[in-house]
Amino acid sequence: MNIPIRNTRDAYGLIAQFFHWLIVVGITLQYIWAWRADETDSIRLEYQLVVQHKSIGMTVLLLAVLRIAWRLFNRPPALPDGMSGWQRFAAAFTHWALYGLILCMPISGWIYSSAAGYGAEFYGLLDIPDLVGTSEGLEDVFHDVHELLGTALLVVAGVHVAAALQHHFIKKDDVLKRMLPKWN
Repeated sequence: MNIPIRNTRDAYGLIAQFFHWLIVVGITLQYIWAWRADETDSIRLEYQLVVQHKSIGMTVLLLAVLRIAWRLFNRPPALPDGMSGWQRFAAAFTHWALYGLILCMPISGWIYSSAAGYGAEFYGLLDIPDLVGTSEGLEDVFHDVHELLGTALLVVAGVHVAAALQHHFIKKDDVLKRMLPKWN
């Protein structure tokens, strides 16, 4: 495998790919953990899943901040020449919407947890300070905000995946391959 560290004109580099796929795994785990916590009848298991959900969420937040910082100083590969203006706009909008949602989701969960009086911790290693004081009103609002952002993230990520698959299978260009390791 020969992947440059930095992005090139034709492909994302190792660092961008690492952040991208680790965030994908983290977000996927978040939906699984949240679903399992909602579906369990065991209070003990629900508590464990919620604690793990918070830790994974904080990890995703940290990875997202690092990913965005990396992108600001390391330009992504150029879009294919044949893309129309509206497609270029849609691609840029979708990417920045994903970044915004990936940042806002864990922050909204952090506020929700703080307002509920159940602070976050990071894998049992350290307590994360509350962002707000205990407030039933804020708890209700940020519960709804967190769920709304979760739905929005699923929709925007679905559009992102559909566009990547459309580029790969219909347009037959290298847009999807740019984010995959090149095996020699």
